Amino acid sequence: MGGAEADRSGGRSREASITSALEEGMTAAVRDMVLASPRLTRVAGDAAEVHRMLDAIENVWIDALGRRIHLDFHPSDAPKATVVFQPGSGAHARLYFLLGGLLARRGYQFLGVDRPGHGLSEGPRGDCTVEEAIAVTHAAVDQARAQWRHPVMLLGSSMGGLLTVFALLRGLQPDAAVAHNFVYPGKLISLRLRARLIGRFRRRPYPLAKLERGLDTLSEDPAVNAWTRHRVDPAMAWELSARSVASLYAFRVPTPAHAPPCLVLNGDQDKAIPAWATRLFTRWSRLPNTEVKVVPDAGHHLFLDELERCVPMIVDWFDTHLTSAP
Repeated sequence: MGGAEADRSGGRSREASITSALEEGMTAAVRDMVLASPRLTRVAGDAAEVHRMLDAIENVWIDALGRRIHLDFHPSDAPKATVVFQPGSGAHARLYFLLGGLLARRGYQFLGVDRPGHGLSEGPRGDCTVEEAIAVTHAAVDQARAQWRHPVMLLGSSMGGLLTVFALLRGLQPDAAVAHNFVYPGKLISLRLRARLIGRFRRRPYPLAKLERGLDTLSEDPAVNAWTRHRVDPAMAWELSARSVASLYAFRVPTPAHAPPCLVLNGDQDKAIPAWATRLFTRWSRLPNTEVKVVPDAGHHLFLDELERCVPMIVDWFDTHLTSAP
């Protein structure tokens, strides 16, 4: 028994060491990206504030799907609600530390989710189906409600925006939600058939660049494009498993009769998910209590390139619906 216990202890120590090194690498990657951008540094306040935002993040761990799931927590001095956030394709929560820090300044403590196989969460890299992501979102919302007793808001960007609306379609009931981007591939029979073919024959993962055309040039900020192009972030999932992609194409559920208020944002110059597609699929989803807002002169990376405009939109939406939260 003593030897077995020593083996387990040594295994936990090695795991903690690997996780620590991974966290250091991803934090350095996003810190250097922001500091390389005068605009993003200015959004934070200055270089010292960039460091302060990162230093203020607390690691939270929950159990879901039989795995340890990591959450980035940005505390707020006087929190009025908790925001549970889903990142974009392949991404982890720390990439959005500016968004989390800015919302925390405005009274919205921020709980950013690392999906299984992303960021610091357990699981094969890039392997997380839509249903698994929804389950993890549900677990994070439950954690937030149990720990802080505040209203809980749901927020997501790009793929995280899709997952936000999908979670509402699945019946998750935050107090309000904001989704950046939305499409609903499972509404198209051609993509449902493609999902079956992928599930049956595909074993190789999909490079993220193949799923998001123009991935390396989607931002208006050279520093963000350089971060993407050089693939320096070790916690990113630069490839997604075949079953993850198949689950996106196959997902389709009945529309619930009731849903919390949801704002869907899209840049009018978005090259990855055009505004017309977000409008079309949001209407086609028939999700009640949903509004689409198109951000003028904005591209795909709303929560990096357009923080000065989008954070007030998010806060206004959440503030408006705080009054009706229990």
